[in-house]
Amino acid sequence: MPQKDSPAVLHDIRTIRDIESALEEAETFIGRVKANKVRLTLTDGNISISRDEMAKITDLVITLERSGKALETAVRYLRELMAYDEVTHLFSRRYLFHLLEKELHRAQRYDTPFSILTFEFDALNPNGKDHRTLGQEDLNLVVAEVARVMRKFVRDSDSPGRTGERTLMVLLPETTGKGAMILGDRIRKALDKTYELTNGQTTLAVVGAIVESSDPAATDMAGLLYLIDQKLADGRTKGPNVLIK
Repeated sequence: MPQKDSPAVLHDIRTIRDIESALEEAETFIGRVKANKVRLTLTDGNISISRDEMAKITDLVITLERSGKALETAVRYLRELMAYDEVTHLFSRRYLFHLLEKELHRAQRYDTPFSILTFEFDALNPNGKDHRTLGQEDLNLVVAEVARVMRKFVRDSDSPGRTGERTLMVLLPETTGKGAMILGDRIRKALDKTYELTNGQTTLAVVGAIVESSDPAATDMAGLLYLIDQKLADGRTKGPNVLIK
C-alpha cells in the first residue's frame, strides 16, 4: 500500500505558500493606495488632475487588477484547505457537515430522500480478533486506503468525507436506505482484505451504519448525528464486520 500522506503534506505546504504570496501582493497594493493619495484641483468650479496624479491612478489601477487576481487565488486555495482532509483527499468533517445540513434543508423543503453511510474501522492483530494500536504513519496508510476503496464505488453526486480519526462518511442524495445498503455492502466487502503496514500485516474490523432522512429522529443535525452514533455503537456489539440499517 503506497504512502499517501507525504504528497498531501507537500501539496498543503505549497498551497499555504501560494496563499501567503497572494496576500502579500494584496497588502502591497493597500500600502500603495495609502501612500499615493491622489490630489484633485478645483479651478473655476471644474475638477482637474495633473499628469503626475494621473500616473498614480494608472499605476494603482494596474496594481489593483493584479492584486484582485491574487486575492481570488488566495480565496480559492483557502477554500480548498478548508474543504479537504489532507490524508484522504475526501471532504473534511466541517465541509461535509455543511453539505449534510444543506441536504437536510433541501429534503425537508422538497420532500426528497437522502441517506448517510458511515464506516468506522479498527485494525486487528494477526489473529483477526484483538484490536491493534496503530502508529500515526500506519493509521494514515490504512485510512488513505479505505478512502481509495470508497472512491471506487461512490457516484459523482455523492459526497464522501472523513469525519473522525477512523471514521468516514458518504452523503448520498436522493438515495433510499435500500440503495445505501447495496453501496455499503460493496464497500464493506472490498475492505475485507489484508493491509501491508510498516510493521507487518493487518486486517480491519469494519462497522457500517446507514441513516435515512425519512427516520422520524432525523429532523436536524443533532438528530442525524445521534442516529449515526447509536447505529455505530450497535454495530460494535455485533461486529467485527457488519452493516447496520
